[in-house]
Amino acid sequence: MKRYLLFALFFMIFSEGFSKDTLRVMSFNIRYATANDGVNAWTYRKDLAASVFTSYEADFAGLQEALLSQINDLQERLPQYAWVGVGRDDGKEKGEFSPIFYRKDRFELINSGTFWLSENPEVVASKNWDAAITRIATWGRFKDLRTGKEIMVVNTHFDHIGEVSRQESAKVIAQKMTELANGLPTLLTGDFNTPLQSPGIQTILSLRSPRLYNTQDRSKESHFGGEASFNGFGSAQPRPYIDFIFATKHFKVECHGFLTIEQGNIQVSDHWPVWTELRW
Repeated sequence: MKRYLLFALFFMIFSEGFSKDTLRVMSFNIRYATANDGVNAWTYRKDLAASVFTSYEADFAGLQEALLSQINDLQERLPQYAWVGVGRDDGKEKGEFSPIFYRKDRFELINSGTFWLSENPEVVASKNWDAAITRIATWGRFKDLRTGKEIMVVNTHFDHIGEVSRQESAKVIAQKMTELANGLPTLLTGDFNTPLQSPGIQTILSLRSPRLYNTQDRSKESHFGGEASFNGFGSAQPRPYIDFIFATKHFKVECHGFLTIEQGNIQVSDHWPVWTELRW
């Protein structure tokens, strides 16, 4: 953890003069709260998870696997942030969220919503194909109070079992983003449960509007933090990374990495937060 907090300190000092044009973005699967995680149960991780926001001064954070109680825990520790999103099981508070946290001193929320990754995206709790679990995407349209520019942010979590579901979910994301973005600068964060070269991710990258790219591929600085975003609390075998931040051409990418944060024998989550710094 020390190494990456030192990086964060250097990062903030180095980029201080560019703060008006800088966007710091995170995609973070926080792992839902279950006592079965033992030493890595949420009760032991929540302070560490909240510290990531402040240590790296995230402007936007797309979270996955967040239960309402966990969101409340983070909100209590992060009063400078607000968030948008709903529970996937009832469109209100039940089930996991895919919320977007944002710095409320910098961004004004213009509009937001949630759609379901199914054949009927507007139908609450709808699920199709071979998906094991109901899946959603949350979106928000924001105004940057420093620059006056507007930005669209979308955050999602694809199914962990169904390959057909992942491919079809990518098509739903593509269609909805085309409708919602309408030419705006756009960010897409998420746990896609599938690697970069998979059909689902390639569907997203083949969009013409908004045209998205993987921020790691455009980073000015070398990627840091290893090759896998999923760590399984130390029990996972090496695998391609499955958590991404995508952006449109409106941004230049300064850096990209996985935040391999640990405190003693506690890991921040079973996924490392994905981090990127962008400039308008």
